[in-house]
Amino acid sequence: MQDQDLNSSGSGLDPRRSTVEPLLSTLRGWRPKCAGRYCDWRTMNLHNHQATRVLAGFVILVLLAAGGCSFWGGDPRQKSQTVQTNLYGNLNGWQPVAFSAKPFASLVQHSFCEEGGDYDPSVSADGKWIVFSSLRHCPNPDLYIKQAQGFTTTRLTSDPASEIQPSFSPQSDKVAYASNRTGDWDIWVIGVDGSNPVRLTAGAGNDIHPSWSPDGKQIVYCSLGGRSNQWELWVVNVENPSVKKWIGYGLFPEWCPNAKIPKIAFQQSRYRGSQWFSIWTIDFVNDEAKYPTEIVSSVDYACICPSWSPDGSKLAYSTVGRTLYEKGEGPVPQSSGEDIWTVDLDGRNNLRLTHTDASNFSPCWGPDGRVYFCSDRKNIENIWSIQPHQIQFARENPVDLSQHPLNSVRANF
Repeated sequence: MQDQDLNSSGSGLDPRRSTVEPLLSTLRGWRPKCAGRYCDWRTMNLHNHQATRVLAGFVILVLLAAGGCSFWGGDPRQKSQTVQTNLYGNLNGWQPVAFSAKPFASLVQHSFCEEGGDYDPSVSADGKWIVFSSLRHCPNPDLYIKQAQGFTTTRLTSDPASEIQPSFSPQSDKVAYASNRTGDWDIWVIGVDGSNPVRLTAGAGNDIHPSWSPDGKQIVYCSLGGRSNQWELWVVNVENPSVKKWIGYGLFPEWCPNAKIPKIAFQQSRYRGSQWFSIWTIDFVNDEAKYPTEIVSSVDYACICPSWSPDGSKLAYSTVGRTLYEKGEGPVPQSSGEDIWTVDLDGRNNLRLTHTDASNFSPCWGPDGRVYFCSDRKNIENIWSIQPHQIQFARENPVDLSQHPLNSVRANF
């Protein structure tokens, strides 16, 4: 899991996993019991044969007698009625709705590492390939690529150093990633066949978590500033790496894949209170960043690692709670809430996707609407995906995502 201490004031860095292991969630769902079925006698045709009428009448009398009917002097206050189950209490005007269970039938495992672990997934534009970091062969992570529905894996990098946080280019012909092979973390680009690795950033700082612009000409990444001692957001030109631009403070940026929504999502911590991370966006228009907007936050959990939906109308993100090893006031809660969520770009419809005792992190949205993520639900980190329920993409009507009247940029998809 790409990470940083939940409090971003520190300068330490371990991009693979958090320095503290969150507690596993103890919340469990419940399953309502199904109500029995009943027959509707009105659908029977009782007018064709005398024998049928006699038989039907006999059956009805037996049912009425068994149901406590007052036909033979029973309690007049008792009335025969159909028993209906209301799962939400006795609400005025409530209409019965058939209960339909929705199990995790859409949950799919994509990698099958048995030693080490796989993490940091990125999905190609056509949804057929996954590139990820893995410890399956070495103590330091390398990059691997595999078919989304296949089993074999191809190794892209083989270096004594670490390669993490890969990101497919929009054309899916290149992969950007972070590597510390020169001593510090820098941004590199390599072909999907493992050829021609190119270093984009250099310096004494740590540069991690690259994300491509929709046209593939620029990459946004975060860098630990030497002067500010904070995580900074930078944009670099892929063809001319000497051209860079600082656009603000934040961590783990993700460029919206929809060119009609020129926004970059990232995480940023408060400078007061719990200092939890929350999810933000900025508009990036004409090489200028403006309108920083907080999308989702929590006083109980850190909201981290945002990922855009294919159309740019939603964000997936992870939550992480306080851990046993984190110093803080008050008792430590019994669950960390390390799960995957989705939320609309306007902050509505906050939906939790995972409900298990496993740790779920590093979400990545595929082009078909599936959310890929890393999970240790089988006691080792592997790549999984789940299809969110009741999520629609490619809306017919244009949606204005601007919250500022001076912003002339409009989303039209």
